[in-house]
Amino acid sequence: MAKHGNRSVSSKSGSSDLLAAFGINLDMNADKSRQALDELGVCFLFAPKYHTGFRHAMPVRQQLKTRTLFNVLGPLINPAHPPLALIGVYSPELVLPIAETLRVLGYQRAAVVHSGGMDEVSLHAPTIVAELHDGEIKSYQLTAEDFGLTPYHQDQLAGGTPEENRDILTRLLQGKGDVAHEAAVAANVAMLMRLHGQEDLKANAQTVLDVLRNGTAYDRVTALAARG
Repeated sequence: MAKHGNRSVSSKSGSSDLLAAFGINLDMNADKSRQALDELGVCFLFAPKYHTGFRHAMPVRQQLKTRTLFNVLGPLINPAHPPLALIGVYSPELVLPIAETLRVLGYQRAAVVHSGGMDEVSLHAPTIVAELHDGEIKSYQLTAEDFGLTPYHQDQLAGGTPEENRDILTRLLQGKGDVAHEAAVAANVAMLMRLHGQEDLKANAQTVLDVLRNGTAYDRVTALAARG
């Protein structure tokens, strides 16, 4: 998985803020990132390193402190050019247009999701999905039941600062996490597994829960951080 992202502008903690709190080097060059992807199956591509023009928009975004087109632009210009993608958008009105954009960009399979005000698969509200597969787009909705998971209220997923989120995620990946956090991760990864051809969302979610609870997922985080 090649995650392309930036520091937070419209929330307390963005993906890169969280990874930095784990000691992961955001400035890893392209060769080292590719090596991490090949050997560990995961890498983070820091947007300002690959798209230097972003720095001109950052001061304005920081002043606005609200979501803009840049919140959905990042995944669309992933420098890894992945053939598959799971992308969350902040508005239901963006789900289909972004899926159509992914089709134009040549993605083989992708899903664009929104759920109850969140740019991800959630369990507190139906998830709106536009799934691209071999040039065709199918729209549908998913609920917690489709994943075989218990619904949880959005408040049970509240995070905080990058350091607070690091501690939450550490417990989760070491098999000591809160059940609501486990379920949220399981639902989103289950959807990603579907894009890789594993269609059974309930089986996928259970696989994710098993991996989380045995604590081995944390080893991947420490291995990525050790690359410096």
